[in-house]
Amino acid sequence: MVLTIALVHIFQQPFQTIKTCYNQIRQKDEVVKISELIDEHIDDHGFEYTKHRLVCHNIIPQVLRRDEALHVPEFIIEEECWYDEKGQKFWARTRNLSWSEIATLSNIITLSITPNPTWTKYEIDSITDFFGTQPHGVGYAIEYFLKKYSEKKLLEHIKIIEQECLKNNTEI
Repeated sequence: MVLTIALVHIFQQPFQTIKTCYNQIRQKDEVVKISELIDEHIDDHGFEYTKHRLVCHNIIPQVLRRDEALHVPEFIIEEECWYDEKGQKFWARTRNLSWSEIATLSNIITLSITPNPTWTKYEIDSITDFFGTQPHGVGYAIEYFLKKYSEKKLLEHIKIIEQECLKNNTEI
């Protein structure tokens, strides 16, 4: 079963402020143990590209770790980001590398300006699909747990961005 989350939030802050504050999530999220910059360059379209590898604490409860691949203390997430300065757009894609044999866990994040140029639209589309776990009931339980956990985490990430904006003496 594939579970999805779609979230839209409007920040009453300019695009550049939100983009800068978004980059603080990796350092402020307590699940992230290590954030490592893997690649940074300007791509063929003129977009600024970065790739990070995040080592995270395994948040799946022990009772749900029936599959051998889930019995690890941490997992790895890859985050790729593209920034189009001219078009005032930012995209990020995260995906879980540790469990790719048994699951699809990914987020697509988009930042864009709104008709009000001092506001920024923050959109997230998330997908969770455990297809390789046995028995399947455990896979469904893991999917449901991760969906609820992700909903909570995505809202926390919005709060991190808001707090970073306030810390930078910016009014939200």
